[in-house]
Amino acid sequence: MFGTMFWDLGSKTRRKQDLFNAIGSMYNALLFLGIQNAFSVQPVVAIERTVFYRERAAGMYSAIPYALAQVAHLTSRSNI
Repeated sequence: MFGTMFWDLGSKTRRKQDLFNAIGSMYNALLFLGIQNAFSVQPVVAIERTVFYRERAAGMYSAIPYALAQVAHLTSRSNI
């Protein structure tokens, strides 16, 4: 679907509207991919939130290192 939006867009640069069309297409593609990735992470975050609250209440560790570890873990999982 996104391939058709970008098809032959680079050769059409005669008017301002052509540039706006290219920028708008790229914006829509990136926005769609960002929203799709955010929705795929939501179930993981919901499960991990209960674990985080339980371990924080028990005084296991600080919130910042836990949050950074979760970001690193989720980032490494998405590259597989």
